[in-house]
Amino acid sequence: MNHREIRQTFLDFYAERGHKIIASSSLIPKDDPTLLFTSAGMVQFKPYYAGTVPVPYRRATSIQKCLRATDLEEVGKSIKYCTFFEMLGNFSFGDYFKKEAIPWAWEYLTEVVKLPKERLYVSVYEEDDEAYEIWHKDIGLEPQRIFRLGADNNFWGPAGLVGACGPCSEIYYDLGEEFGCGKVSCGPGCDCERYLELYNIVFPQYDKQLDGRLLPLKNRGIDTGMGLERLAMVSQGKRSIFETDLFAPLLRKLTKILDRPLTLETKVAFYSAVDHARALTFAIGDGAIPSNEGRGYVLRSILRRALLFAYKIGINEPFLYRLSGEVIAEMRQWYPEYKEKQETIALIIKSEEERFLKTLASGLERFNELIDQFKNTKIIPGSELFKLHDTFGFHIELSQELAKEVGYKVDILGFEAEMLKQKERSKKVVIDANQAFTEDEEEALAHAALEFYGYDTTELDTHLLLVRKLNDTEYEVLLERTPFYAEAGGQVGDTGKIIGENFELEISDSYYKAQRRFSKGKLIRGELKEGVYISERIPVKAIVDLKRRREIERAHTATHLLHQALRIVLGEFTKQEGSLVEPGRLRFDFRAPSPLTKDQISKIETLVYEKVLEDIKVEHLRDIPIDEAKALGALAFFGESYGERVNVIKIGNFSCELCGGTHLRKTGEVGLFRIISEEGVSAGIRRITAYVGMRAYEEVKKEQRLLDELTMLLKVSEDKLIKRIGDLLVEKTELEKRVIELQRKILKTEAQRLISNIEKYLGLNFIFAHYENYEVSELRILADELRSQIKENLCAILVTETSEQVKFLVVLSDDIKTKMPAKDLAQNIGKILGGFGGGREHLAEGGARKKEELNVANTVKAVLNQYQEKIQF
Repeated sequence: MNHREIRQTFLDFYAERGHKIIASSSLIPKDDPTLLFTSAGMVQFKPYYAGTVPVPYRRATSIQKCLRATDLEEVGKSIKYCTFFEMLGNFSFGDYFKKEAIPWAWEYLTEVVKLPKERLYVSVYEEDDEAYEIWHKDIGLEPQRIFRLGADNNFWGPAGLVGACGPCSEIYYDLGEEFGCGKVSCGPGCDCERYLELYNIVFPQYDKQLDGRLLPLKNRGIDTGMGLERLAMVSQGKRSIFETDLFAPLLRKLTKILDRPLTLETKVAFYSAVDHARALTFAIGDGAIPSNEGRGYVLRSILRRALLFAYKIGINEPFLYRLSGEVIAEMRQWYPEYKEKQETIALIIKSEEERFLKTLASGLERFNELIDQFKNTKIIPGSELFKLHDTFGFHIELSQELAKEVGYKVDILGFEAEMLKQKERSKKVVIDANQAFTEDEEEALAHAALEFYGYDTTELDTHLLLVRKLNDTEYEVLLERTPFYAEAGGQVGDTGKIIGENFELEISDSYYKAQRRFSKGKLIRGELKEGVYISERIPVKAIVDLKRRREIERAHTATHLLHQALRIVLGEFTKQEGSLVEPGRLRFDFRAPSPLTKDQISKIETLVYEKVLEDIKVEHLRDIPIDEAKALGALAFFGESYGERVNVIKIGNFSCELCGGTHLRKTGEVGLFRIISEEGVSAGIRRITAYVGMRAYEEVKKEQRLLDELTMLLKVSEDKLIKRIGDLLVEKTELEKRVIELQRKILKTEAQRLISNIEKYLGLNFIFAHYENYEVSELRILADELRSQIKENLCAILVTETSEQVKFLVVLSDDIKTKMPAKDLAQNIGKILGGFGGGREHLAEGGARKKEELNVANTVKAVLNQYQEKIQF
């Protein structure tokens, strides 16, 4: 059967037996922080077994996209392993059990796919008598073809750290003695490749907890999994999954891309490439992106492994990105949604390939040095592994694989210790003299409210708890309750005033210290003494600068609109990497593989402004359970650490994110929104800067003033300004051409002058010419004229001098360029002058800072004298 027939017959087989056909879920598990990727067909059904949600159907069947990196080092080398695969599965949630699942699996393989029964063997959990009896009595298998194995082989799950698990029974296909290890004990469960695990029938009975306990599963049932790639292999009589029709089109495409045939020498590189291209294409298409942590780390490891194998067979250019399009084309019938993401996926892969290839050669050179350095112990220390990781981008898995190839071991514990040290260094906790608190001050901290009151008011009657003097005029204060937003989440701290009976502070900043909100400011009236004021309860009025706060809120609400607009225009892989929100201005860092186009920037800006004009209500959902935030679809990264209760900002149906900042009431209050710049800040990270409100208005006025000045200067109306500038550029180009033509005529004349004054030196037709303020480009034109007219023994040194530097050209005719290459002459001249030199054999250049004692002519002749014996004209 080809893979299309397998897909259809499998789904039809179980649909006829009452199973609902369910589409594959994303490779990124929803609301399951214990899994980086969907690794089995049952992942999307985990809640149905646990009974945490209503079960919409009791039987299901699916073909699920899966990604596993557990056997990454074997991919390309083994006949059966791949990182991305599709899992055929049938499932029962509190419905049928072993009596139905086992016979159905046997029927499908032997009656539908028509695999020879004599080549099928099975295993059961060593304590599972029920499954054994079904295989022996109901199916009729001889005892010698049923193997009782331990928990390592026949107790499955859970997928992730928690969830459904239980004993299982596996069906194996005997590939023949040539694939075996030759041991008498060889059979299902053996480490060799003879017995191929084909169909795994799991009997979920337990619900594993984080503490390791196995509780009874609410909906006991069936969870099966069968790799499409392996079934295709045995059905089609192939010797490897990579020989099946699932991979054949990709391998054909790869041979064209690389212009290399598939041979024994290239097989591992080719097989790894086509598998890894599939994994990258689908994972990135589902929203993951290569990075240095979590699932991004897995993807980066997979990509770099493919490039490493390719590099070893002489391929040192990006190519996986070109293969991703073929992956999408081959799978479009079952996963059409990837077509519209094709360009974005390719861009991300290409960017990642280019980044790694820059350091790969030097990294391999360093690795080979380590092999030689530690040849006595054959163990690479953790400190060196860390340097490979930190400097050359070699993930530990890559170093492990390289070491294994040459019979070396790696010091994993030492590497992990170095990684931990780096994390500690990165914290960089700065402690200043004011950071410590006395016992009285700590009591004041205990009296300060944890709640932030500035969401609902910008003026508040409160009490002063603590005063610290920072310098002659500045004080740091702690209030019992505060309306001042302390800098957090990218939003800058509030300013304003604190007014007491006998003093007034002009607040310049608000921030967190010791988990409390402090403010600092300048004393502009009265007197204020340091101290703790718990018992005195000094009454004050705290007033936030409302105009400034509103400008900050305009920027913050616009940041949420911008984030969602980026995800819509660029793709859901776009993830915030940092932000700054200040009055009238926002700065937003995000993941992107390449600079945004003008069209993309325009679309993003337009989309944000459309939402501003729609004047959408901004809902502030405060202190709600995190599960409720998840149910709302709040954008967050739930694999990260959040409290049990969170704040959510919801802007209609457009944007929903976890956020603790202050915001507008409606999007219309943003006013103007203008993207000012888009730039790169680091590898794979882009930054957008935008203005809002009054600041955006001032920017528009500035642009208008510039237009007014240009129209006055060029004496045209605004609508004709572009045409006028275009006309001037054309005129400029024409004038430049005329200048170049005149220049060439002048230089041609100058060349004739030089030729008429040739000096014979060491048998050379020697020319030395010195000019003031010539451009090097003019010297090159002069050099071309000389070479075109003097074909033998030409050696010309052309020098131009400014007030600050000297530059020179060395020009040789073709007959002598190999005897004394121009690049060598230039290098030696430059060295003596205290500068530089280099180039090609017939034409080279150099230069140096101008010094009074420099004599270029004498230097040139001194260098030529060194070649006197070599040239022999």
